[in-house]
Amino acid sequence: MLKIALRLFSALIALSLSLAQDTLIVMTYNALRFGENDRSRAQHFEKVIRYSNPDIVALQEIEDQGGINLLLSEAFNKNSQEYSAGPLTNNRDMQNGIIYRSSKLDLVSSKSIKTVLRDISGFTFSIKNAASSVATFTVFSAHLKASTGSSNENQRWEEAKQLQFYIDQQPSDYHYILAGDLNLYSPNERAYKLLLDSISVDLVDPIGPWVRDDNSHVLNFTQSTRTDQIGDGGSTGGLDDRFDFILFSDHFTSTNPNLKFLDQSYKVIGNDGSHFNRSIIEGTNSDAPSDIIESIYYASDHYPVIAKIIYTSKSSTSPIAHAGEDQTASIGETIYLDGSKSYDPNGSIVSYQWTQISGPETPINNSSSRTASIIIPNVNMTTMLSIQLKVTDNDGETSTDQATITIPITTGFSPYDIQITSQKGVGNDCYPSPFVGQNLEVTGVVTAVRPDDQFPNFFIQDPQKKEWAGIFVYIPSNYKPPAVGTLVELTADIKEYFGLTELANISKTVEISYDNIIEPVSIESNAISNGCSFEGEVYEGMLVTIKDISVSATKNDKDQFFVQDSLNNQVIIDPYLYQGNWPSPKMGQVFDSITGIVHYSYSEFKILPVSNDDFVTSDSSIAKPIANEVLVYPNPAQTKVNFKFETNLLRSVKADIIDINGNTVIHLFNGALRSNYLTWNGKNSGGQEAPAGIYFLHIRADNYDSAHKFVMLK
Repeated sequence: MLKIALRLFSALIALSLSLAQDTLIVMTYNALRFGENDRSRAQHFEKVIRYSNPDIVALQEIEDQGGINLLLSEAFNKNSQEYSAGPLTNNRDMQNGIIYRSSKLDLVSSKSIKTVLRDISGFTFSIKNAASSVATFTVFSAHLKASTGSSNENQRWEEAKQLQFYIDQQPSDYHYILAGDLNLYSPNERAYKLLLDSISVDLVDPIGPWVRDDNSHVLNFTQSTRTDQIGDGGSTGGLDDRFDFILFSDHFTSTNPNLKFLDQSYKVIGNDGSHFNRSIIEGTNSDAPSDIIESIYYASDHYPVIAKIIYTSKSSTSPIAHAGEDQTASIGETIYLDGSKSYDPNGSIVSYQWTQISGPETPINNSSSRTASIIIPNVNMTTMLSIQLKVTDNDGETSTDQATITIPITTGFSPYDIQITSQKGVGNDCYPSPFVGQNLEVTGVVTAVRPDDQFPNFFIQDPQKKEWAGIFVYIPSNYKPPAVGTLVELTADIKEYFGLTELANISKTVEISYDNIIEPVSIESNAISNGCSFEGEVYEGMLVTIKDISVSATKNDKDQFFVQDSLNNQVIIDPYLYQGNWPSPKMGQVFDSITGIVHYSYSEFKILPVSNDDFVTSDSSIAKPIANEVLVYPNPAQTKVNFKFETNLLRSVKADIIDINGNTVIHLFNGALRSNYLTWNGKNSGGQEAPAGIYFLHIRADNYDSAHKFVMLK
């Protein structure tokens, strides 16, 4: 009986020690030269730490031991004693530190890797309640050289090489995480490529491709929280850089189901994707409660970044699902899904179920087997399929895991493919490209090049299309643009810049043929006269011609002038691409046609002529009656708008303000006009502010009857 009891007791002990999965939160945070006297900022760090609840925090810019002691006591252990700090290294310029939850983790050892400026600090941890199969792992806290320029880029590369040299000496199963302020300005930097692409340093960036100072990548950015100085020396400029990173050795992403990065857990705390080039506290911020957003603002000029790792623990009897590694595939290829690394710690797995979670609907063959397969469907852009594996053990307990299949489509695109869409978007969007954020090969004919030595930006166009055919190309520094008429293949990022779709960050240019001719498309003025619209968007970036127009307003402070057709549809004419002396047409001057590229900026479409040949003047030259010789300014206006006449009318004049629906807003004037201007204060006949929108000055004088469009902004 005693032996039976002992066996039963042993079985119960084994059952209590059986395995499940638990989570650790890793954070990196640049503490902005935090020292022992920064007590007021410590209270803001305390709020951020309490909200984020991290288990390991890699810190940069710690001034001294007093600084990390203050953070530990006033930010991390304010109401408990859960956290401990690792030792600081003896850096000449700031120090990297680590604070960790000692109730979950043991600090096994620390290592300082010497570099020219700041040491890279390594801290090796074991997890207290982890299964025996869970490896120890090292978190490196790093702060690489700041600022742009080749010398600074080279120094970052040299610092990364020191880490590479150290990793070269470690065993193949060495698990490590690099967290910190890496000050990288581009994924094309040598330091970034060395960290991710070299043979020995096998780090993985959970974000994937990224571009700095690009609104479509804003969710990845980490500096700055501010646009103004607040007295602590922090950087300003708003949110436009990704300087802070958490990178994982590939053990965490592919080979070890017992200790791995949790998909979709990488996050910039306080970044709601709506504060590009803005302060974190400007307007509303949907990512966190307002007091947390405010504390992130005052704590540092950097946002904190977190990521989660999951590990096998000793807390339950659940099975462990493993859906296999993420894969890359081609259209029509058969991809096999392998769940053979799934296991149950105290029994057996009795069923497998594969289910598609996202991406275009794709049948799964043998979806109830350990190994399943799919045939990659036809897609016209880079696409990701997420497949979930659910396993059930003999006790009825379940576990899930996901695998992602990426179908890269990066070649064979024209501006038409990039531009065409039916979705207007939100905020500053104006029919954004569905390809935003992708790096693609795009082919088109150069239609115009800006005559500027520093930024000779240009336009390309699909020669086979009459709509959605053009696109703007924003060039990198020291780039020599192809000549007009060149058929080019550009490898570039697809971006949106305040409503304008553009190609940027060109990495490759192939000139295919020369002296190609693109004929302008004749369009109606009303297509591009009403701000962002579907009718205007189809011509963005294209060479067009408008006909039978006259000057409705002479040059403004941007050297733009305005023309309108017989129905008073007004179009902006802009000198951005013009070579030569920009014309100064008089009020009322008539043009048979004006040709140029349609461009979008400041929420308006405009035409960009290239040379004097793009202006075809009517024989009648200036032939509009006095009633049409009206200058409307400012336009758009915010509080009041002025109407200036070239000649005093000195006759019976009636002037009304009409809204877009044809309703009279106010009778502005009725009588003999003895001056050459009128002013409207933006109010209706009842003295109330008129809403923002499109309005017309309807003026009648003797035999003249004319209307002049303008916009009110509120």
